[in-house]
Amino acid sequence: MVRALLLAGFFSLSMSSCMDIDENILPVVGVYRAHVIGVAGPFDLIISTDRGDDILIESKLDGFEWYTAKADIDNQTDRVMDIKIPDQQIGSGTYIKGDGFFRDGTVELRYSIDFGAGEIINFKIVATKN
Repeated sequence: MVRALLLAGFFSLSMSSCMDIDENILPVVGVYRAHVIGVAGPFDLIISTDRGDDILIESKLDGFEWYTAKADIDNQTDRVMDIKIPDQQIGSGTYIKGDGFFRDGTVELRYSIDFGAGEIINFKIVATKN
């Protein structure tokens, strides 16, 4: 029984680690100059690959603190790529969700950050690739 579980775990680990990066999302990857509308800027926004068509976004998403969020890219072959930020925890008691797009070296994200205790703030960030 233990042997079967170890073998199943090994195969699932090897299959998940072999997921290639979707080459169509590579134009989105890079360092951007960003502004949170009405809050702060400029500062860096870094987008890197995760796996498949998923990306990691690292920036001062609230204009003050650095956070890292996972996102999914859709419409990879279109001129405008859609970015979906699923509901996820980005800090202790802090959650984010939202969406946006990438086109011609520019990223725009609209998202909400839930800081807990009923404090939910909507943000928009605009970033241009350096």
